Amino acid sequence: MENKLITIKKLKNGKYYVDFHQYIINMIISFILIFPAIYFSSKKLVFSLICFIIFWIFICIIIDVNDYVGKNVHNKIFSKKIFEDLKFRNFQKEQIDKYEGLIKTENGRTIRIFYNWNKVAEGFMSFGDIEIDIFFTPQIFNNIIDDVKINKLNKKYDKTFWSKTKRTIFAFDRLKIFINYYPWTKSTKIENEISRGLEILRENKLEPFDIRNIKDNELANLEKDGYFLPNMEYIWEYIEKYEKLPPIKYSQK
Repeated sequence: MENKLITIKKLKNGKYYVDFHQYIINMIISFILIFPAIYFSSKKLVFSLICFIIFWIFICIIIDVNDYVGKNVHNKIFSKKIFEDLKFRNFQKEQIDKYEGLIKTENGRTIRIFYNWNKVAEGFMSFGDIEIDIFFTPQIFNNIIDDVKINKLNKKYDKTFWSKTKRTIFAFDRLKIFINYYPWTKSTKIENEISRGLEILRENKLEPFDIRNIKDNELANLEKDGYFLPNMEYIWEYIEKYEKLPPIKYSQK
């Protein structure tokens, strides 16, 4: 993320894009949550402001620490046994600037695996998520995404109400499975989730899609706009900083 507190950019369509630094967003949320509750109960303006500022600083520190630790884990996870084992399952290493993950094409379908410290799965004391992306033919026709179909699939497969330690989420182009990562997580768990995901796609007749061999013009344009990249912080930071897509490298190491 850039160091600017507020970023304003003019888009190609003439409209303006405004982006706030995470500190500003946290400040606004902290103010809404903390200040009214303390002020209306104490009627002390200065005390309420001090409590709000302390809470805001505390949240910013937690986010920065999580970011720092998460990025370190992301950079080191390739030396862990969980990823080393997967390399023997025909996966290649995929490197997109600072992002590192695994990728392979199986029966015309791209499967991508990576560690993401910004958790989606709710797991007690987990060290982030292992995200598995299994691609299918994008459900988009004449630049219109079939939201009805995607929402119906999400209601069917991501329906646990009380706890979501394992998430199964459909996007318009991929099935995303999130599982909690712990130092003792084994590659067999990831392989089992891949098998489950492939079965879900077969059940719903979602055809394979290879993001590295795109022939359809409409989908090729989406690729140029970065739609098929991993949805994670390193990618966002690169695009925000350089205003272009990052280069992609593949290797067996």
